[in-house]
Amino acid sequence: MQEENKEEFKEKIEKAKEELREYRDNIRYIEEKQNDAEELRTRIEKTTHKLTEVQSGKGDNLDKAPLEESLDKIKEIEKDCDKKLQELLIKKFVVENKIEQLDQPYKSILYLRYIRGNTLNKVSEDMGYSYDHICKLHGKALKNYAEL
Repeated sequence: MQEENKEEFKEKIEKAKEELREYRDNIRYIEEKQNDAEELRTRIEKTTHKLTEVQSGKGDNLDKAPLEESLDKIKEIEKDCDKKLQELLIKKFVVENKIEQLDQPYKSILYLRYIRGNTLNKVSEDMGYSYDHICKLHGKALKNYAEL
């Protein structure tokens, strides 16, 4: 019976870690998607500026299909970002609410580690504890988080 409880406990800890990592990874994903959209927007603005100069100088009627395709791609990326952002906001609320329920120093450790994305070395440095002590507290923090 006790062995079964240990397995359940390990499973809870793994789920807690996964939830916290997923939160961190989703933030990175959205940031990358936003960077992609901004990069495309900048390219299109440069292209549009050049097209405007060429058209005003020659009066030619240039093919705008590539430009429209690029604009469609930006809209698609922005739509995907908006959808992911909505999902992330819900998960963010859940994760941050759970972290807020913890006592200190567990709250700070999980916040710095998963919300801010710091390494445990950086967390120990910021909090003024040894790395080994932070590792132990991190394990306890995960345990407490998993039990919520």
